[in-house]
Amino acid sequence: MTIETAFKGTNVRTALKLDEQASRAALIAMLAKCVRFVDANKTLTEGDEYKMVLDELVKGFPTFTMEDWRLCLYMMAKETFGGYYERLKLAQFVECFTKYEQLKQPVITKIRQDEAADFERMQTEALRHITPEYATEFNPIAARVTPQNWFKGENRLTYTERLEMEKRAKTRTND
Repeated sequence: MTIETAFKGTNVRTALKLDEQASRAALIAMLAKCVRFVDANKTLTEGDEYKMVLDELVKGFPTFTMEDWRLCLYMMAKETFGGYYERLKLAQFVECFTKYEQLKQPVITKIRQDEAADFERMQTEALRHITPEYATEFNPIAARVTPQNWFKGENRLTYTERLEMEKRAKTRTND
């Protein structure tokens, strides 16, 4: 699992709204698995501690998905964010989640930039079909026709102007 695939997962708050009991159980199971794997002396032991950690992490990191939680806790178990020195309490979870969020930011920024570029490309492609053929800034004859006038049927190019423009286009492609 990567950060890119985790980004496309189900948001934790959405999952809690849809099925709170199952979502809480899954998140607590992930926390418990991480705690067992790290095997720290001072760690979460009671259900109330797990509930408090879960509530604080959901409140502190509302944009995380279920997959983000799984990946972050897996990275914690691998000690990617540093050692825990026999202590794994709420503060260590918050610190590791913050480091994961910082690690995730450049990836999300790239995803958003790619989405914006795709949107721009799709918008340009869609507008290409409805933009008047001869109303461009590059041609002084066509520049006198605004798109609004073109759609109204006013001030369109004459037949001879259109032929002249087609001739210019052919000579440009032959060059």
